[in-house]
Amino acid sequence: MPFPPFVPALALTLVLSWGSLFYAFALMARPVQAELQAGATAVMGAYSFGLLVWGLATGVVGAVLQRRGGRAVMGAGSLLAGLAFIGLGEVNSIGGLYLAWGTLGAAMALTLYEPAFAVIVQACPGERRRFITALTLAGGLASAVFWPLTDQLVAQVGWRATALTYGLMHLGICAPLHALLLPRAATVPAAPPPTAAQAAALPRPRALLLLGIAFAANGFVTAALAVHVIPLLESRGVAPGAAVALATCIGPMQVAGRTLEFISGGALDARRLGLITLALIMLALSALWLAAWAPLLCGVFVISYGAGLGLMTIVRATTPLALFGPARYAALSGTLGMPALLARAAGPIGATWLLDRLSGPGALLLALLAIAACAAGAFAQAWAAGESIDKQS
Repeated sequence: MPFPPFVPALALTLVLSWGSLFYAFALMARPVQAELQAGATAVMGAYSFGLLVWGLATGVVGAVLQRRGGRAVMGAGSLLAGLAFIGLGEVNSIGGLYLAWGTLGAAMALTLYEPAFAVIVQACPGERRRFITALTLAGGLASAVFWPLTDQLVAQVGWRATALTYGLMHLGICAPLHALLLPRAATVPAAPPPTAAQAAALPRPRALLLLGIAFAANGFVTAALAVHVIPLLESRGVAPGAAVALATCIGPMQVAGRTLEFISGGALDARRLGLITLALIMLALSALWLAAWAPLLCGVFVISYGAGLGLMTIVRATTPLALFGPARYAALSGTLGMPALLARAAGPIGATWLLDRLSGPGALLLALLAIAACAAGAFAQAWAAGESIDKQS
């Protein structure tokens, strides 16, 4: 089945939105800190505050999208992102920085994967997993594009002009694509009352709790690495320029992992795919810790972490679909995503706090590895605690 026109449009907006809203901060944080004469924890706290707003808003956004569809929700998100980035370029205080990133956090809830996947589930009943994987293939390019782009923009024109550029990008590209091409309203009918057999097959509350813990623990690790990966690579003996280059390679590795999933046609179910993915993330953290003694292991980190990070997006999207079916996917995905996103909010500032109190980057990596192991264990137990209802197309 060929892609409907809105799928390539969503793919492009995801590259632009993930790149500017989530990844660019890693290259903007230091110049913002220097100009505002603020501490690293305070500046990182603004970004974490944005992630907190994202997490808190996700459940509400899912419920609204369930009723109204993606055009209104994601279009409003692009307008909000554009205005917030323009406001960020005018910030002169820590309070203003928190206000700007809080608003950008709300824009994240309206424009990133959760609403995009819900649009696919609502509008494409026959090709859900294939189209979701296609969107993640595009989204995986965001860091590869925006880390070097932001690095160059900040160096050439400064972080304020970079923020203005990204604001105009959201207003001029993302908002029109969302407004003109996305489906106007939801097409999945409301779920009928479950039969006795269906009710018996639904996962038990313990399974839901464990799945939430798994996604939350993984979210903490990936958010911490999103802003600390370059300093962590430098701590393993990698030169600053090479660290940026290596970190940029994580994006293509995400795409490589998702490409294999796309080519396989979903050969692995959500359970097996999730277990393999979480194992890759643990392997990556182990390799980066050991890279202090063998720097070539930084390459193993980039490959395994990039592939695991890319596949985890598919796992988060397809696991609720496999367990609960499509009828309430938008609302349920938003609710289940909330603990993961709240943990993401804690990740950057939490890792900064740990760095200040532990015995160096190596100890931080071991702490992140322990959290990743908890994620893998909780994910495995979630599937053991409740039966899967496979309602995927």
